[in-house]
Formats: sequence, structure tokens, C-alpha cells
Amino acid sequence: MKPARLPKLPIRLLIGLLAGLSTLSFAQQAPQQPRIGLVLGGGGARGAAHIGVLQKLQELRVPIDCVAGTSMGGLVAGAFSSGLSPTDMQLALRQADWRDMFKDAASHADFTPRLKGFSQSYIDGAEAGVKNGSLQFPSAVLSGQKIKFFIDRLIRANLGPQRVEGQRLPLALLTTDIVTGQRLAWRSGNLSLLMRATMSVPGLMSPVKYEGLSLVDGGLVDNVPIAEVTSLCRPDVIIAINVGSPLLKAEEIEVSPLFVTAQMINLLTEQNVTKSLNLLRPGIDIYIQPDLEGITAGDFERSDETIARGYAAASQAQDQLQSLAVSAPDYAVWLRRMARSDDSPLTLDAVETSGLDAERARMFVAQLRNKAGAPLDVKLLEEDLLYAYGEGRYSNLAYQLVRNGEKNILRLFPTEKPWGPNFLRSGLNLSWGTRDDARYNIRVAYQMTQLNNHGGELLITGQFGADNLLGANWYQPLETGKPWFAETTALIGDRSVDVYQDGRAQARLRNEFSEINTGLGLNLGRYGVIKSGLLLRNQNASTRIGVDGLLPADPSSNTRAWFALADLDRFNRPYFPTEGWRARLMQTQASDYGKLEGSYSQAVALGTYVINGRIAFTEATSGQLPVSDAAALGGVNNMTGLAFKQLIGSDMRYLGLRGEKIISQMPLGLRGDLRIGLSLEGATMAQRYSETQGSGLVRSASIYLGGETAMGPIYLGLAKASDNAMRIFLFVGNP
Repeated sequence: MKPARLPKLPIRLLIGLLAGLSTLSFAQQAPQQPRIGLVLGGGGARGAAHIGVLQKLQELRVPIDCVAGTSMGGLVAGAFSSGLSPTDMQLALRQADWRDMFKDAASHADFTPRLKGFSQSYIDGAEAGVKNGSLQFPSAVLSGQKIKFFIDRLIRANLGPQRVEGQRLPLALLTTDIVTGQRLAWRSGNLSLLMRATMSVPGLMSPVKYEGLSLVDGGLVDNVPIAEVTSLCRPDVIIAINVGSPLLKAEEIEVSPLFVTAQMINLLTEQNVTKSLNLLRPGIDIYIQPDLEGITAGDFERSDETIARGYAAASQAQDQLQSLAVSAPDYAVWLRRMARSDDSPLTLDAVETSGLDAERARMFVAQLRNKAGAPLDVKLLEEDLLYAYGEGRYSNLAYQLVRNGEKNILRLFPTEKPWGPNFLRSGLNLSWGTRDDARYNIRVAYQMTQLNNHGGELLITGQFGADNLLGANWYQPLETGKPWFAETTALIGDRSVDVYQDGRAQARLRNEFSEINTGLGLNLGRYGVIKSGLLLRNQNASTRIGVDGLLPADPSSNTRAWFALADLDRFNRPYFPTEGWRARLMQTQASDYGKLEGSYSQAVALGTYVINGRIAFTEATSGQLPVSDAAALGGVNNMTGLAFKQLIGSDMRYLGLRGEKIISQMPLGLRGDLRIGLSLEGATMAQRYSETQGSGLVRSASIYLGGETAMGPIYLGLAKASDNAMRIFLFVGNP
């Protein structure tokens, strides 16, 4: 019996069967690498710990297949998915100037001359809008202007349009619709805007307007987005990192209303985190919660320490993470897929703006140094946008590279203040000394802008206290975008001043006046202004307290004069600068007297030490200066050891030097620092109207604690002047 013959198979089918068996055998021997999803939770500055975890994952050769992030976790997730290595992320956080980043405005030196005047007379940041008959306020402390620039640099937005869906890893960013409270997860869209949106802590940073929505921090609804990464790439294993802030203790909550608000946000966050963590599968997913005791959501300047704690926490989970590692060759393939290319900046084909009318758009583009036909220079662009921010007109200035066919278009998004164009400003000052009465002034101003095509403005001012004033100022640029302007100011009010003899106030004079001045001026860029015009002033002095013998022979006067003024200011801060200079020179020529006055100040920082110097003079170039227009010495940084305007007269010379040690910085978001200082001052007054028994050089020395606050500068110290008793002094507010 012949054995049964097997049927003949086509050779191609036979080869296919053998290949299939070989593949099956290999699969049984080497299981497929599990898909890994990474979850980066929110927590403000505590989110830097995510970078430490990423460093450990890189060290262990654990590849990531998709990532979802919220708040600071969204920042790290966006940067990571764009190909930025953990090492470069750490370097970027270390080099960032966080104090500057949490201030939207440019340096005081780059404000317009008019805005510099406002910042010196009114509380900085206390601007309210008047719109539709009601007061309106900014939606947050910060617009996030410089934070957006930082994000753009992280993801290299200058090299082309950056989209969420175009990154090297599948990415999801979590936000909250502040209007509806809806949880919104973004897997496509403008990457930098959505990274900025997921970090928008309500009240701290303004919501991001995107696709008709108002987006804020996603931590309010999903601070550890485990469900999102689950649906994003269906991972076999989830690595979830929770860096959220713990709930505050009872004694911490009672410190300030701000801590009550922070606790409310923490409670909302804690509830959604608990729900999210219940989605983790025991024995499969990996949960990492770094020990961040003592590190707050605002400790951005401690990023290296925070990163180290994240690395330590990941090291504790090394056994679990090690099971996800791949071979060195396979990880090298993954790294090559994640690596950034060395692309050069794109050449611009056009520069456009969105949201401005044609003429203003043309002017806005004209002031930029980035031009069509040249590569985009991000540093110059950021400087130019901050320069434009210094006009005080915009709440936000952003940019985006857009690809239109073969063309590269730089599109600018200048957003005018939604609470404008009319503004209400306020300011106050309080001074007190042990040898003079307390003085205070409260001032308000209503500013109406864009009153005509050339940008005319009307400023109505009022002040009451030691000095009572009511005024109106009309400012009119002569041509749109040009530096020439016309300005008219009218004032009516009264000022009081004490007249001193032998170190004691002998009389209090009240000077009632009305004044109008008008002239032409020229803005010298952001350096300052020069102007000249006519001055008309009517005044009458009377004694409120004391005897009349100290009054001038003729207490009434009518002055008609011309004036010329040059006022330049390059200080980086209005009151406690660390660098820059300020110079002022003014000539007034009336029919019966002439007056020349000037001053120059300089600030230099040497590490944490700051040296400030000032010289000043007032000279009667003809006739005799009236009491109402005389030079005055006395008060903080103007012969501090003397009472306010204790020494009045003519032909004054002054020299002052202050040495200060910076002992503390203001919290993030507030400009300035706290200093302890020593001042040495000297002055002469050749012709005295008060303290007439004295003559020659007057010396003054003081030691003080000072700094910039939300209400303006503050000084508290001890001072002593020649032939005067030692005095304690206090000053707070806008001079």
C-alpha cells in the first residue's frame, strides 16, 4: 500500500506559512513593548518636579507614547512633546527671571513720558476702566505677557506654526471654560496659547480668549488628567505624577483673605484629584507623588531643588519603572524620533496685525524691527512688543507664525485694554515726622483717551488733603504716530506750608492759586520730553496759623511767564531704581523774576547693594523768587533730617548720596524690593525765607528701611540734620 501523498502547495504559500510561524514564535519569546501614557499634574512651581521624573525615565530608558498635562504639568508636557529634553528644560527654568516674568510691563525706562508721569503720581496697577457708565477692572493681576514669551521660546515658535497635533508625541492639554465651568481637553490647536491657557490661575493670570471661549487653569476640573491620557493613546501602563499643593492648615488660612481663596482652589482641586486617582489600576499603573514639603506653588526660583525631589521620587519607584525599560538601541530610535532638528529661523514674507484698523496697523508694523524679507529675530520682536506695551494702551501683545501656502507670515495680536479706553486712577501719600504734623493727600484722575483720530486725551484731576487741587489737562498729538504734541493744563486750588524759625514751625501759610499753562512739546522716544510755552498764575497767600510777620510784603501776585522744560527719565523703576538716570532742567522767565532749576540722579547696583546719587540746584537768574515759586529743602531724600519744606529760599545747591542693601524681594508679581539704607546729604540756601537765623552748609544723615509697595514707596527711619534734633520719619505713597 502506497503512503498517502500530501497535496502540493504553491511555493509562495509555503514561504508565507513559515514566516507566520517564525513571527508567532518571536512574539512568544519577546512580548511587545507596553504602550506608556504619562500624566503630569498641576501645582504651580511644584510642577518642576515633573522634570526630575523625566530625567529618571530617560536614565532608565523608558519611552513615552503619549502625554497629558494640566497647569504647570501642561507646560512641561507641551515642552516635552515638542522635543525639549529634560536637561534643557531644567536649564530654561534655572535661567528664567521669574520675578520679571511675573510682571507684564516693560522696564519703567521704556514707558512713554506720559505714562511715566502717571506711574509717579498714581498707584501703579490700580487702574480701573470706565465703560458703559460703570467701573470695570482687569480680570487678573497679570495678563501673562512675558510668560507667553517664555512659552514661545520653549517650543521654538519662531521656527514655524506650532500645533498641539503636530508634536512628536500625542498630547492633550487640560483647561477650564471659566464661563461654564466645562472641562476642555485640547488635542489640537495653537500649542503656545493652550499651554498659556492651562496655566491661567484665576485671579492671577487673565483668561485666554481662544475660539470664542475664556480658558483658565485646567486644575479646577482635572488636575491629574488620568482619564484623558487613557483615551488619548489607550496605554497599557500609566505613569501619573501628582504635585498638587496640600490643604492649608487652620492657622494659615486665618492669615489673609488671599489664603482663603487659595484654600478654596485647593479644595476644588483635591476633589477632582481624588476622583481621578481612583482610575489607576493597582499593580499595573505607577503613581508618583514627590515629597515637596516646604515648596509652594510660587517657589519658581527653587526649580533645581524641586527637580531634584522629583528625581528622588522617581528613583523610589525604580523597580516598577525598570520593567518598562527598552534596550539601548530601541531607546536610541525613540530619542531620534523625539529630537529637534537644527532648523534656522524662517525668513518672513509678510508682517501683519489683527484687531487694529488699517492706519494703526500700519503704524504698529512700522515700529517693529522685524521686516519682511529678513529672518525672524525673536529677541528683537519681544523687545519691540514690550516697547509697545509701554504705551499703556494694550493688555496683551502676542505673535504667531502662520504658513499661507509657501509664505511665512508673522501675525501680531495687539489686544487693547478691554476695560478702556477711559480710565480712573488714584494715588495717595502720607508723611509724618516727630517734629512736624502729619500730612496726607488723596488724589484721583479720570483719563479719557482716543478722543480724536490723532489720539487726543483729556485728564481731569482732583486732590484733597494738605494740598487741595482741581485740574484739567488736554494732551493733543499733532499728527498720528509723530512725536510733536500740544498740551494745556489748568489748575485751581490751595497749598499749605509751615514756616520755620529755630527748628520750630512759627506759622502756617495758605497759598490760594489759579494757573494755566499751554505750549508745544516733543517726545524724545522713551527717553523723555522737552516742551515750552506760556504760564499764567494768580495767587494769594494768607496765614492760617501764627503771625503775619513771616508773610512776603505783597502776599498777592499775578505772574505771566514763559517756560522751557527738558525732563528725561531712564530709571528702571520710578522710586527704588537699581539702574539708570534721571535729569530735569527748567527755565521760567516772568516779568519780575527769572528762575533756573535742575537736577540729576543716578543709580548703580553692585550685587545686592545699590548706590543712588542726586544733585540739584535752584537759581534766581533775575529778580527775587516769590515764596510760592521758591526752592524748598526738607523731607525724604531732600534733606531728610529737616521737616517738610523747613528751609525755603533761593539760590539752592544740594548733593545727596544713598547706599542701600537689598534685604528682601517683593513677592512674585510685585515690582520692587525691601532695602535698608543710609543717606548722607548736604545743601546750602544763599537767600533764606525761613530759618533766617542760619547760614552756610546744612548736613543731614539718615538710616531707614524702605521699599516699593502696592501703595507706592515707603520709608521709615531715623534722621538728623545740622542744628536740628533727631527725628523719626515716615513716608508712604506717591509723592
